[in-house]
Amino acid sequence: MGQDEEEIRLVVDTNILISALLKDDSITARLLRSNACSCYYPRDGLMEIDCYREYILSKRSKYIQRSSFEHALKFVLGAVRIVPSEMYSCAMNEAFSIMKERDPKDTPFLALALQLGSPLWSNDRHFKGLEAVPVFSTGSLIEHLREKGVWW
Repeated sequence: MGQDEEEIRLVVDTNILISALLKDDSITARLLRSNACSCYYPRDGLMEIDCYREYILSKRSKYIQRSSFEHALKFVLGAVRIVPSEMYSCAMNEAFSIMKERDPKDTPFLALALQLGSPLWSNDRHFKGLEAVPVFSTGSLIEHLREKGVWW
């Protein structure tokens, strides 16, 4: 990315990271590893990934994966900036008031997006129609990046 280009910052939802962990060469994993965007993830979401560990392991075993789960997790988390909750705590009340009817457990993701003034990257339906911040699905993100000329 050139110095005169605007940085594309995104807050990634857990489902995006899980998708990248399921299959090392998925489009989601390639997007995360690319330099097309800077991705941020709330520290509060790390427990959610751990809750899906067995599911991820069972799905990874269906594919011939070259790396272990631990290696893949380290790689995926290395592609995002983990943000401590203190950095977005002031936006939690606003985010909760928006998310309480949709999915309250996703409050930290919206709070971080509000704090950073960045879009969310999620494939969860409960983020559709959210007016507080723009939301990209993987497909719409690829389309957006192609329009900007930063994705093939």
